[in-house]
Amino acid sequence: MWARIISGIIGVFMLLSAFNWLIDPSSAAESLSMSLLEGEGGNTQIGDFTSFFFTAGLMSIIGAYRNEHIWLYTTISLLGSAAIFRISAALFHGTEFLTSAIIFELVSSIMLLISANKIKKEN
Repeated sequence: MWARIISGIIGVFMLLSAFNWLIDPSSAAESLSMSLLEGEGGNTQIGDFTSFFFTAGLMSIIGAYRNEHIWLYTTISLLGSAAIFRISAALFHGTEFLTSAIIFELVSSIMLLISANKIKKEN
């Protein structure tokens, strides 16, 4: 049961982030230490970030609700790869490390992996 709760909480957090990108993209961008772009760049930024958080949240919630581990791998992949690519951006392209986001993404991915394993063993 705890695995479903953890997955659900992560999913809700992701969906709230997606909703924030829809209703207040400026503050959503600021929460990720960036400013909202204008024009086509802003459209891409809002669309891509909203879809990222929406997909991550939806898959995690479906996995928790249906008690099926397979749904969690999408969120694990999105969050885990985001952490990896943030790290590579800093190492190879000279950007600053966004440590708080990296830690959140890694911890969430690990928690979801543990949850997926637990759900898989229970079924």
